[in-house]
Amino acid sequence: MQILALHGFTGCGSDFAPFAELVGAQWHCPDLPGHAANSQLPCKPADMIDFIEHERHNKQLQTAAPKILLGYSMGARAALVHACQQPAAWDALILISANPGIADDAERVQRRSTDAELASSIESKGLSAFLEFWQQTPMIRSQKNIRSNWRTRMQANRGTHTTAGLARNLREFGQGSVPNLWPRLGKLSIPTLLITGQEDTKYTQIARQILAPLSASRKPAWKHAIIDSVGHAPHLEAPEFTASTIRQFLNNSLPQ
Repeated sequence: MQILALHGFTGCGSDFAPFAELVGAQWHCPDLPGHAANSQLPCKPADMIDFIEHERHNKQLQTAAPKILLGYSMGARAALVHACQQPAAWDALILISANPGIADDAERVQRRSTDAELASSIESKGLSAFLEFWQQTPMIRSQKNIRSNWRTRMQANRGTHTTAGLARNLREFGQGSVPNLWPRLGKLSIPTLLITGQEDTKYTQIARQILAPLSASRKPAWKHAIIDSVGHAPHLEAPEFTASTIRQFLNNSLPQ
């Protein structure tokens, strides 16, 4: 079993390392465009598809073993963009704190403007000031509950980013720049697990909205797991329980 894991905004592929050990399987966790080692890569949705395709074809993900695409937050957005484009590439999809996009055109334009303003702020104030601000936002604040040695490593990884890379990512792959994928979800028939934290009420509600029409159309391949007492990053805030949830899903969804 092989898992291609896509991290969130300001994250790095290596953030998954201790969690991957709990889940098992063979993991490949690249730095996404705009981040760390790949800070200079273009980040537009088409570029993100090309990047994931490159990883899929060049990182031993072409064997007969089941192939799983996992994404967290921004990485879940990237995973959905690719899965909607190339659904036959994957045997299962795991989306942690996912948002399929902004359906309203005016709201999407407004979000692009907001993302552009934040990108300009990163460039003008610098990386350290931005990370200090970002880590105090309500959605990210719950990461203080991540075990200290994991969080220390994550903090060090964040220092490897560049202002240009993060700003480019916001402008080209922020929520306002990604297509509205809601109408395309019903066409995804591969087993899909949505994971959200109980205290992350926004993304838990989004997951329920994703599942409602799919349940009505009797698509049993989609599941939603709510992890108790955690926020936006359940795989890092409650890693053992989240890992157990993923293992159970894969064992039930993939041929043995």
